Amino acid sequence: MGRQGSATTASSPRRIVFSAIFLFLFRLRSRRRLRYDLNGPGGLANFQLVTETLAATLPHGDTVAYFMKRAPITGFETLRHRMVRALIRSRALERFRLCGRFYLVAVDGTGFLSFRKPHCPHCQTQQLENGEIRYHHPVLEAKLVCDNGLAISLETEFLSRQDGATKQDCELAAFYRLIARLRRRWPQLRLCLLLDGLYFNETVLKTLSRRHCAYIITFKEGSAPATYAEMLTLLDLSRGNVRVSVDGSIRRRFRWVHDVDHHGQRFHVFGCEETPEGGETRRFVWATNLHVQAHDVEELSQEGGRLRWKIENEGFKTLKREGFGMEHAYCEDWNAAQNFYLAMQIAHILDQLVRKSNLLNASVQALFGSFQAFVARWLEAWRCHPI
Repeated sequence: MGRQGSATTASSPRRIVFSAIFLFLFRLRSRRRLRYDLNGPGGLANFQLVTETLAATLPHGDTVAYFMKRAPITGFETLRHRMVRALIRSRALERFRLCGRFYLVAVDGTGFLSFRKPHCPHCQTQQLENGEIRYHHPVLEAKLVCDNGLAISLETEFLSRQDGATKQDCELAAFYRLIARLRRRWPQLRLCLLLDGLYFNETVLKTLSRRHCAYIITFKEGSAPATYAEMLTLLDLSRGNVRVSVDGSIRRRFRWVHDVDHHGQRFHVFGCEETPEGGETRRFVWATNLHVQAHDVEELSQEGGRLRWKIENEGFKTLKREGFGMEHAYCEDWNAAQNFYLAMQIAHILDQLVRKSNLLNASVQALFGSFQAFVARWLEAWRCHPI
């Protein structure tokens, strides 16, 4: 994907890669629309300028699909890694580090592709309540999340039957593969993983310790009932470990306890009881290997544990509901489908950097009324106005 300024054909890899990214950046929703919607008085000139190529036409959607079927997914993974590394090295994300030390990485799974008939040998199967069998491909994502709403994809693990396997893949098995690769790519980065209750078990805690990762795991009664009951008792006994804060009409009471044991794994527990004026109290509880103290328990809660939901809202919901078409099969070939998914994650990074940076002097909603209107104006400017 290096510089190819002398390329003169529409099928050069550089142009195809950019076309795949623009497919999602401009919410085209179909390969067929690449040539129609990106063309225009300025569209081709802008494409030539950005891709540093000289071809007289834009790549055809079928040419893009042909390339994606054959290109190894490591190419898009490497491109994404270089983009995020550039952001980190430029210290653009420095102010979002937890306690000034840790980059927050939320890990969660979601649905990707789903079919009524077998799609490929790697399909997972799921039986619905009506007895129907669906063939699907879930995906596990690790996203760097920030309190301003950024949710930047770091690593992706596709859940699928491995070659020759009869047993279905699962989210926990995929997590161990993902965390190993995450650490290989980012060996020196200080990471704090934000996980849900599924990951509260002895093996995961040992793995995170061995991989030198901090963690904040949502602690629910169903995850480990005996440990949860013990934790509540210890919190009641640790009466000195209390901090109260008031934010407008919301009162928050933070409590914490050190050195809770779960099958030989020791960790700390902290919680937040949040009570809005005239409303009901909500309780949030987390397990962590970070030493909790009075001066940082509020930050660990409000800017740590509670940011895990951003992978769902700013991440998956945006990609499914705001025109990216995450659940749309841009190509039924499994290798191509993975490449298109990674191109979508790259486009999502670029989209966030435009919308949340100081390039705009106000929010997208204030300037254009909606995200959809912003993308429509963005595409029109690309087509009609040479850079």
